[in-house]
Amino acid sequence: MTKSYLQPLLGCSLTALTALLASHGAYAQSAPTKPSDQIQEVVITAQKKTENLQRASIAVDVLKPGDIAKQGIKNAVDLQQLLPAVKFIAGSVMTVEIRGLGTSDLNTGVDSAVAYSQDGIYLSHPSALAPVLFDLQRVEAVLGPQGTLYGRNSNGGVINFISNDPVDKYAGMASVGFGNYGAVNSEAMINIPLTDELALRVAEGSEKHNPYTSDGYNNVDSVAGRMKLLYTPNSDLKALLTVDASQRISTGQGYGAICPPNTQDGACAGVPYTPWSGLLPAAQGEFNHDFIFGASGKLDYNFGWAQLTSLTGFKTYHFSANVEAPWYGGVSSFAFLQHEGDKFFTQEIRLASEPDSKISWVGGIYYSDENETGNQQTFYDATILQAALGVPTGYYQAYPVTAYNDQSEAVFGAATVPLLDGLRFRGGLRYTHETKTSAGDILTGVVNGTPGEMCGALGPCATAAPTGFSESQSRVTWNVGLDYDITPKNLAYVTASTGFKSGGINNLPALAGNYSSYAPETILAEEIGTKNRFFDDRLQINADVFHYSYNGYQVVEFWQPNGNPAAGPVAPAGLAGATLFPTINAKTATFEGGELNMLARLTPVDTLGFNVNLLADNFNNFIVALPYTTAVNFSGAQVANAPKATYSMNYEHTFMMPNGDSLNIGANSDVVMSHRTDGTYNNSAHVATLYYQPTYHETGVNVNYETAESGWTVSAYIRNIENVAVVNSVGSGYPALANIAQVNVQLDQPRTFGFNVKKVF
Repeated sequence: MTKSYLQPLLGCSLTALTALLASHGAYAQSAPTKPSDQIQEVVITAQKKTENLQRASIAVDVLKPGDIAKQGIKNAVDLQQLLPAVKFIAGSVMTVEIRGLGTSDLNTGVDSAVAYSQDGIYLSHPSALAPVLFDLQRVEAVLGPQGTLYGRNSNGGVINFISNDPVDKYAGMASVGFGNYGAVNSEAMINIPLTDELALRVAEGSEKHNPYTSDGYNNVDSVAGRMKLLYTPNSDLKALLTVDASQRISTGQGYGAICPPNTQDGACAGVPYTPWSGLLPAAQGEFNHDFIFGASGKLDYNFGWAQLTSLTGFKTYHFSANVEAPWYGGVSSFAFLQHEGDKFFTQEIRLASEPDSKISWVGGIYYSDENETGNQQTFYDATILQAALGVPTGYYQAYPVTAYNDQSEAVFGAATVPLLDGLRFRGGLRYTHETKTSAGDILTGVVNGTPGEMCGALGPCATAAPTGFSESQSRVTWNVGLDYDITPKNLAYVTASTGFKSGGINNLPALAGNYSSYAPETILAEEIGTKNRFFDDRLQINADVFHYSYNGYQVVEFWQPNGNPAAGPVAPAGLAGATLFPTINAKTATFEGGELNMLARLTPVDTLGFNVNLLADNFNNFIVALPYTTAVNFSGAQVANAPKATYSMNYEHTFMMPNGDSLNIGANSDVVMSHRTDGTYNNSAHVATLYYQPTYHETGVNVNYETAESGWTVSAYIRNIENVAVVNSVGSGYPALANIAQVNVQLDQPRTFGFNVKKVF
């Protein structure tokens, strides 16, 4: 397994900087904040401007560093415990769904329905996110489509990760934590004012734990670092340079159980459920490796009448995974190799009104250029069943995409105009044009060598079907809405908006015809919401309801032309017997529901929170009907990972010590109703039956002790006290035909607990 080479470099750099800080005798620690009987204001930038959360006419969930640290959370996947409307799905590549909208299709070039940004820079895919959360100012989960300000690929919403910028004083922080499953994590930060105009901030974070499954999968060894240099020559100009790098190494996200409870698959009848037992032992040489590097520049200039912002970003990542199973469901040898490389450049320039302007407005231009490569290779020996079907021993197939380019240009504008006292009109418009080109191959053949050899290891593949296509598309998205101040503390709003998720190109031979590309997903959304403070800011109640009309829902399909002899006409030579993975458009779907969020400051030391999230997400018209296969009708099926209801409650009490120290004890509990977890819509019989995760509840407790003067904080946590085995995704045994009827699942993490010690300088 590859050894992390970032950890020593980051460790040495931070040690030197900490010594420099100490040599200045700096001490930037302040005493714990005295408890208040009012709910504090939260500032967000979700709408490309700085504003109070309670004055923003969108649904946003905000997490502050303290919220994350108390739960012992170190990575993005675990944030779902604090964001009821968001589902983070762990896998070889993380996927995210908001209100049931997301993308689990990992084909090269497929865009996400949820947008991600780091310090305002749009990221092409979740693989570009740092695997560790560290030195954050806040996390914003923007719920619902944001097609005007964020543009394409934000139909589900946006996840914003905002890190801390350098400040003009010496400061530092270091923390270390330990937990079960051999968990070890760290975080450190140093901030140095180099001159009156320059400030430097360097931070690192790491996470490591042993496998969650007994067969050696679902472990992690991650490290990340970031450097920021801020230049402020005067009060009108600010320039920020950011460089970051990270890597994640693990054996992989393996299947955590076989035949989960209540499965509809007949092959699972009588098979015991053994969560976290794993499916098969991890073989030597298996790995899952991500490396990410990024650089960005942000320039802010105040003209007096408007504010100029320029955001330039470059992000590159490489993901690779290798599975070499000595036994796989009756197959004597099975090997799978996947890799993806991505280089992504973005430039956004926008001009916005001053914060106190009567008419609030923003306008700008956007450009991005993405170059991507990818490959998926599979090798397996023949079983008796495979031999009967004519599949030779040592059969392999590979789907390399050698060049995938995506260029996008957009121009956008939005404004809020007062109409009457307390009544405002909002409107926005965005025009996007994008061009995509792709080239690759589909490779099949026989390797007469030792088990596990991949296509091309001993020479060229026997059969190659070149692929390639290009397309361009233009879209206009818009939003309109009204805001009304019922009182200065009570806001009501209504919004209608549109958005789209980009279409793309399938890695298919020319014989696939019309399936060489797939169309965009489009959405029409209506939302009504209200944000309220009562009883002198002691009670906060926010609520909204929404309705989405979704067209062209994109799904990945296992396509085996003439896989069923009764499917009709025989597939043409060169296509018959192939196994292909096109992305297709699955007609229409309806998404509707709502959220209710309540926060009460019962006393200066007691806080109670309660959230309800409701969803009713169903496919209206969904028929999978690829050529030379049997059509399957999924109309009326529930959308995956969209529970009809999620109920969350949290409570905190703070004990104030005579010496000024504080002890905070918190508890949270979630109840999640039954929902589908199988996101595969296949016309093969072995996955035509869908799996539903039964209703479950999870509880967590955290304790946090903070000193008043010395800068020490000690915290402890336990998550998933019930140790409930929550299924987050389901897959079949494909392509091992002997395992074709079996249902295998990946699980959320089991019960975890640990403690953390932090020192602020």
